[in-house]
Amino acid sequence: NGLMRGKLTNLFKLSKNGREIPTNKVAELEGHLFGDPGNHFAKSIAEDNSLTLMEPVGPTPKKEVKRGTSSAAGSLAEEQDRRLNIGAVAIMREDGLKEIQQMQYSPYGTSFRFLSSEDGRAPDANSLISAGIGFCFMTQFGRFVSMLNLDLPDYRIVQDTHFSLGGATGETGKTGEAGPIETHVYLETSEPDETAQEMLDISERTCFLHAFCQTDLKTRLKIVRL
Repeated sequence: NGLMRGKLTNLFKLSKNGREIPTNKVAELEGHLFGDPGNHFAKSIAEDNSLTLMEPVGPTPKKEVKRGTSSAAGSLAEEQDRRLNIGAVAIMREDGLKEIQQMQYSPYGTSFRFLSSEDGRAPDANSLISAGIGFCFMTQFGRFVSMLNLDLPDYRIVQDTHFSLGGATGETGKTGEAGPIETHVYLETSEPDETAQEMLDISERTCFLHAFCQTDLKTRLKIVRL
């Protein structure tokens, strides 16, 4: 709720080949650039877990979306209307886990199923939201450099998100709030500094979820008792 209500100006730090450079159009985060995290995923050890925490379900069921992008990979089309239309269905399982199926109607894409829980058995809601923002943002770097054939063999981020306790779940009686998303970006590239800055600017501008944070929205929710 905190990300939807009001308009957040998200903040960034930028590193190119291990050297900090200023941002251009995006707002710059005050303070020091975090150290480059490197590839922590390569060092991580998977925990035994019988649960499938995330999996693709298959193509999203088709529906008509006015001015939507209705074909797979349509987001790379030369001419397109960019109306975002997504949906989700969540159920509470008998074991207390929330099962969420996400549908991406426009731009048309794959449907995914997630498990979520606040007790540590699966990622909690804030973790899923934060990961989604980070992956959406990083995807834009890959799209931009591939379209212009730019050099970017490696790129990483460290992202901080800040959420208050919810009014109901946190028993605060107040509307949930969120702070600006703080993202440290690390690029390995032979391109000039200006191009590295442009990579960041374009990726922030074309990320649906960063745009979501900058737009004042209201939730439309339907609850069905079975």
